[in-house]
Amino acid sequence: MVLSSVPPVTTSLIATTEIILHIAPVSKGWKADAPRNVVFFPPTLTRQALLLQIGLLRPSMLIVADQTIDAEVIDQWRTSHPFGELYLVRRGTSLDKVRLDLCHANNIRVVNTPGVNAPHVAAYIAHWLTMSDGSIPHEVCVLGYGNVGKALVKLLLDRDPNVRIKVLGRFGRTPDTVGNASSESRVSFFVDWLEALQGACAVAVCVSLNDESAHRIDRALIQCMHKQARLVCVAKPGVFSDDALQALATAQDIQLVLDYGPATLDAFRIRTQALGCSVSTWCKPATLTTQAATTQACNRDLDYAVAVQLSLIALRGLVSRKLAQSLMIPSQQVYAGAPRVSIIGRGINGLLQAVMLRLANYQVTVFGGNQQSDGASHKQVNMRHLSATETTAKPLNNDYLTPGNQYLAVECNRAGIELFEKLLADNPSLARFARSRIVRAYRDDATGIEAAIREQRDIENRPWPSGKPGGELAEINQLQFQARYAMPGIGRAIEVSGYDLEFVPLKDEIEALLQRSGVQFLPQRLNPIQIADLSREHFVVTAMGVEEPEAVAIIGWFFKLRAVGDEGAGIRGLKLQYDLPIGVMNCRLDGEFILVSGGQVPADSSPENKASILAACLAAVARHFPNAYRRAIERGDLQVIECARPGTVDGLSIVYWSAYNRIVAGATYAAGTTQGLVWASLVQELICARAPA
Repeated sequence: MVLSSVPPVTTSLIATTEIILHIAPVSKGWKADAPRNVVFFPPTLTRQALLLQIGLLRPSMLIVADQTIDAEVIDQWRTSHPFGELYLVRRGTSLDKVRLDLCHANNIRVVNTPGVNAPHVAAYIAHWLTMSDGSIPHEVCVLGYGNVGKALVKLLLDRDPNVRIKVLGRFGRTPDTVGNASSESRVSFFVDWLEALQGACAVAVCVSLNDESAHRIDRALIQCMHKQARLVCVAKPGVFSDDALQALATAQDIQLVLDYGPATLDAFRIRTQALGCSVSTWCKPATLTTQAATTQACNRDLDYAVAVQLSLIALRGLVSRKLAQSLMIPSQQVYAGAPRVSIIGRGINGLLQAVMLRLANYQVTVFGGNQQSDGASHKQVNMRHLSATETTAKPLNNDYLTPGNQYLAVECNRAGIELFEKLLADNPSLARFARSRIVRAYRDDATGIEAAIREQRDIENRPWPSGKPGGELAEINQLQFQARYAMPGIGRAIEVSGYDLEFVPLKDEIEALLQRSGVQFLPQRLNPIQIADLSREHFVVTAMGVEEPEAVAIIGWFFKLRAVGDEGAGIRGLKLQYDLPIGVMNCRLDGEFILVSGGQVPADSSPENKASILAACLAAVARHFPNAYRRAIERGDLQVIECARPGTVDGLSIVYWSAYNRIVAGATYAAGTTQGLVWASLVQELICARAPA
């Protein structure tokens, strides 16, 4: 499979939504890879044509750039689509051309994509500030410290060790520490415009246009700059007062480079003409461009961010539909003439696929072994956790692990928790193997605990994908934690949403319910040719874990040691927070044994690196369970079970149509159980949509 310009799973999610009307710029990759329900029109589409297409297509979502979304457009949209929530996705940040009040009144949710184009715009500014010899000016003034300003400061600091930067921030705002700029001796922060611009030779204007900044750059500020200053402005030209434009028109050597969308630049030309200083007549003519955020790289990143937003919307719809249905596994077999589907893989992912497809009244056959060598689900380790941040720690460093990916992964986990809760409620025999709530414990010598807990609190407070209100986490102090678990080395702990599972009996019970429901389990292992042949006959879902060609095998370990005394007493659903490469260590007391998981070994690691990660994991186990670990070493009965879990290069799961009637699903890394019902629900909908009536 050639990876799409956006994660394949987002394309599959988006395919489950209604018509999406895309009237923004678009990258070649996304236009080629987008599902068929995304209809593209150029951003130059006229108002009347837009109104006509809204009436004809009745889209549930609009993707716009710099277009005006006013009362007429909103009224036509709501009239053509009278029921349900609509979504307006701004491919970019500015919302000043959107009637937000009317969107709210018409139940239209508005989302944008802040910060995505910032690195590209920053690179554009740096290009125009660069001197003829290729060097950066010795001193640069940056007006505005939003996403673009921060990206520009970081870029300049990285490029030139001698550069000095004056940054104008908003009054009363303390500069944050993004890129450590606020603690960098080469950067000075100002709140006074005159002080920041005095004598400036290279100026980047990237302030947002608001009541504070409108017409703020006046004649006096232009005159206080160096007589040969260069201004590169990516803000709306409304930041310049009329007398500032007249001063620029007569300045002999001040160069203005102004970049924005075509409509804004046209309005700027009309404005200067009305002032009697048409931009083409300036002593030093201004350079007007629309290039800062229109490169293919920037378009690709913006499309990526929009696709993540669309998939979040699709995810919420998917969860709501499934929660409105019964997830009770039928006790009777499907009728003889029912359509067939085969599932390749007998792990938890494959079982949950079988559940959802049996609920859709398919004859289901599951192929695959059930030996310890067959994958993570088949290790005899009776522990799994479902939590919101189950997959957020990744061992792979690459440009795809964006905040958007992390946010989507978390929401997929939370969607899985909601669907799992529904599965337990509708199948009471499963409930005895699950216990709600997860405890996250932080070492007494760890750094960044406040930030980590703040992140968990923010996630807990968010509405759930179904729309259910969020909740609050519970704090557990050190004394309470020690009394409950008798574990040393922990400073703070919190309790959050999630589930602890007795994994082995849960999996066995799901298999038993499926067998009673008529699902066939065949131990046969099919090779790629057999799978391809099978997919010519009927639908096939491959849920093969690390055997999927696109999956990356990430090595970790389970540790099993006999408990001593009250050490680890009552542990259920405990997660010990460690940085990579140890990663978060899941812990559980299973009968007489303490179970711990840990370690994330990148696929290209050397044997020596792998051994050092294992040693670090063992040291962590010894720290928190000293008596049990000491006795296990003395008696030689410490069990170390290596496990290869399937991941992906972008940190997101795989769900996409392959050749013939085949869907590939999985590669959830450590969240196969957490996200399993989400992807099984998605696969069910994709198959049912493609199946003949």
